[in-house]
Amino acid sequence: MNTNRKIQDKNSFEKMIKEYLKQGRSKLLNEFTGTREAMGKIASEKIKDFIKVMDVGLDEAEREYLRELIVSAMYQSFCYGYSIGKIEGKSENRVLI
Repeated sequence: MNTNRKIQDKNSFEKMIKEYLKQGRSKLLNEFTGTREAMGKIASEKIKDFIKVMDVGLDEAEREYLRELIVSAMYQSFCYGYSIGKIEGKSENRVLI
């Protein structure tokens, strides 16, 4: 019986986090343009730092690929942070991953 309850809780949590992930992504793409722009600028700065520290040159395509990789990771982090914040606000409990 206890196992069924845990499975139901897990499924409920997964559904909730997926929904909030979609909401976070939608807000990021449609409402938080300043945040998106800031993420792009930060990614560009990180690439410059990488080039200096590693003492390597990257052509334009490589820089753009690395920038997109960094930005997509930042988007994902934002969406998960948004989701966890929504769940914590709704349940009034901390969420530990």
